[in-house]
Amino acid sequence: MLTDSARQHASRDQLQDFFSSGPEAAFEIQRGKRLDTAEYVFPVVLFDQSSSPHRPHVCRIVVVKAGKDDWAVDRLP
Repeated sequence: MLTDSARQHASRDQLQDFFSSGPEAAFEIQRGKRLDTAEYVFPVVLFDQSSSPHRPHVCRIVVVKAGKDDWAVDRLP
C-alpha cells in the first residue's frame, strides 16, 4: 500500500522495476524509529547482484498511519 504522495514520486514502470529486481535481489530491514504518533522510518539495505559494482544500497522507508488500523508506505528508497 502506497500513499498518494509516494505514487506521485515514481512512475508505474519505476515501481514495477523496483519491486521486481530479480532472483538475486535481497533486502534487510532494520529496527524502525518513531518520528511521531503516526509515522515511522525504517533503515533498509538493498542487495542487487545485477547492479555494478556489487555494493549494498542503504536507504530508508517511511510508513504513515493511513486510517484507523491501516498503514501505508509514504516514501520508498
